[in-house]
Amino acid sequence: MKRRFLAASTVITVIAIVSLAGSVPSQAQAPAASVAKTADTAKSWTPPRTADGQPDIQGFYARNGIQGLEANVPDNPIDPGEKNPLSVSNRPDGLGPYPRIFGEGAVRGTQPAQRRASGIVDPPNKILPWRPGEDGKRREFLSKMNPAADLGHVELNSRCALPGLFVSYNPYQILQRPGSVVILSEYNHYTRIIHLDGRPHLGKNIRLFMGDSIGHWEGNTLIVDTTNFGKTAYSREIPYLSDALHTVERFTIADANTIDYEITVDDPKLFTKPWKVAGNFSRAEKGTEIMEFACAEGSQTLVNIFGEPPRR
Repeated sequence: MKRRFLAASTVITVIAIVSLAGSVPSQAQAPAASVAKTADTAKSWTPPRTADGQPDIQGFYARNGIQGLEANVPDNPIDPGEKNPLSVSNRPDGLGPYPRIFGEGAVRGTQPAQRRASGIVDPPNKILPWRPGEDGKRREFLSKMNPAADLGHVELNSRCALPGLFVSYNPYQILQRPGSVVILSEYNHYTRIIHLDGRPHLGKNIRLFMGDSIGHWEGNTLIVDTTNFGKTAYSREIPYLSDALHTVERFTIADANTIDYEITVDDPKLFTKPWKVAGNFSRAEKGTEIMEFACAEGSQTLVNIFGEPPRR
């Protein structure tokens, strides 16, 4: 089995504070000619089919260009340099800002044949279309997270909650069964079921951490419409979302080892218009499998945030 891990001595710590993780730098948007060539390649590729006729995308994958919305400090497209509240520390104990120790490179995948767009791709300047006042509210919230002013400002991942849209870690496993596509994640062992049977979305009063996902195939592209998101976050830089969030994802089979990925985010309570993030899922090295994951066992997260509890 060829899994790429951090040093064994750090695994328990990483599991305990995985929510404090960072990501690899975002890449610039690919040239139009390259994007067009990628689309042509996807159209010409004829993938095998599952028993119920779906294009077969089953296997283990590493996700690239999508984890978080941030690049390594100070090159952060949302909060560049000193404007990022998480890049500085307000801790009285002198400890620095959140460590960035667990990135997407923990599991390696095949390299795409073509250079692809990644990170925030729309708007092209990567400046998110915040509604007036909402970005300020977000920054104020972030300023109370390091250190956490109270339990309400502890990162959701530190509580072992299911991850937000852009907070998750490799590897992933995609399974297909009649009427659905299932995505498994090693991180927090969540299971996401994308229903393909034409059912309507759940009632508005039912909220799920990962939302309610309804999908359909258009050629080699799986289109997934998700609503009914519950209490989660976008990423470390955007630590909450609204109940109006609606996403549309496109998983396009580009070749035998690559799935191009694009997500359109529409949250009208926070943003004036939709925006897009792109990347890819690349088939993981042979022998990769999902390993055991434990969030709470031996956790030092709250101690790391609040310090040692008072001694009596």
